[in-house]
Amino acid sequence: MSRKAKAGIGTGNDPSKPEAAFLRAKKKMKEQMDEAWRDFFEKNPAMNEEDVRRRIEKRLRKKQK
Repeated sequence: MSRKAKAGIGTGNDPSKPEAAFLRAKKKMKEQMDEAWRDFFEKNPAMNEEDVRRRIEKRLRKKQK
């Protein structure tokens, strides 16, 4: 992590700091993805997390080719 990014962590909600805004957006996106995964597995209890992740990785590898 660069010095600018490290310095941005402590800036709070200061919108004048693009590094801080990026880190807040990244954190919020991760929280939203975690919530989406939890929701998916709650609604599909028969799905095994390992199997789902394996299928997603397989699809991603196909798209890269």
